[in-house]
Amino acid sequence: MDCLALRFYKMKFYILFFSLLFTAFVHAQTVDALLKKGDQLDLELKNEEALLAYQKADKLKPNDAHILHMISQEYALMMADVSTKKEKTELAIKALDYAQRAKTADPKNAKARLGLAICYGRIADLQPPTKRVEYARKIEEEAQASLKLDSTNDYAWHVLGRWNYEIANLNPLLSFVVKKLYGKLPDASNANAIADFKKAMALNPNRLIHHAELGRAYAAAGDKVLARQQLEKALSMPSKEKDDNETKARARATLAQL
Repeated sequence: MDCLALRFYKMKFYILFFSLLFTAFVHAQTVDALLKKGDQLDLELKNEEALLAYQKADKLKPNDAHILHMISQEYALMMADVSTKKEKTELAIKALDYAQRAKTADPKNAKARLGLAICYGRIADLQPPTKRVEYARKIEEEAQASLKLDSTNDYAWHVLGRWNYEIANLNPLLSFVVKKLYGKLPDASNANAIADFKKAMALNPNRLIHHAELGRAYAAAGDKVLARQQLEKALSMPSKEKDDNETKARARATLAQL
């Protein structure tokens, strides 16, 4: 090969190399822009629009645990916007599918593991009581896995607190089912729920759901004074998150029974 031909092939190589480098740079910038857009829309509770942004990011950067987790989260949050059980179930199934894919993409992603625990809980809420308890083990396992990876996530402590609360306050029939599922009754209690909710609240005191569920746990433990204090605190806070109004409804119902 003569010198001129060699220079020609080198030039082609460099052009291709820098073209690919530039394309990768633009590609990364586009994904980042879509994620920022999705995050902002999520904060504004515009979940369908946020979902579209994350789905576009997913096409550009497939099998990314964070993106898959955010898609799952939007599907789960959109459950509050539909009224029928069929619609809620369809969204819950989509949310669970993406949450499982996020975990597969990166098992050491704390948010992905927490998202999976939350999705198991949302699916469980749509099931008959005896079927619901079958998800209990999965919820606890994923919440514990998330906390081992990141113990500073307030909502992971909250999910574990909800698990403790729900298991501790099962009726005798469901307690029997749980015992069959676990081999014995798990080490769940209102005291554990209170401790978990207090950890969640210490990490993020501005999240009203922590106060509401801590109040409900105090009520279940028989401490009406502290229960009323936390429930009233939750009801006095502005609704900022998608489920806040539903959370306040539970708080009012518990307060009425004190």
